[in-house]
Amino acid sequence: MTETANEWASDSAQGNQQRRYWLSILSKGLVTGVMGGIGAFTYNMSELMVASIDPQLVLGITALAGVYAHLLANGLRESIRVGLVGFFTGGFTLVGVWLAPLWILPYTAGARDILLPKVAGTAVTAAIIVYSAVFLGAYLSALTIDAYAST
Repeated sequence: MTETANEWASDSAQGNQQRRYWLSILSKGLVTGVMGGIGAFTYNMSELMVASIDPQLVLGITALAGVYAHLLANGLRESIRVGLVGFFTGGFTLVGVWLAPLWILPYTAGARDILLPKVAGTAVTAAIIVYSAVFLGAYLSALTIDAYAST
């Protein structure tokens, strides 16, 4: 008899299940984080938008990312893990997108050295003030409403 015939799980099957669980958490967190980070960047740089949309609507994308971080998870433990991965991914996305033009556009090394501290400071400030407040606020609100509704 083989292990699959008598319903015993092998170590390799258990490892695959753990790997799929962590890949699921990472993929859900990365999607919500990138979505929230890009939404927060668009809100902060609303003067670059082509369409005349109210920036508050764009900030709603970041809030939806925080809500999705909880709704996409199967349980509380997974929700917290997805929320943390999404939060840090979105923060890094926001700062990275803000700093990317310094290397994409043809700046000289001296101009880049002069601009980098100011642009990095502005990006980190936006990530701390705008992104963290909206993403975590929406995530914790969804968590609280779900906990209240389930009791």
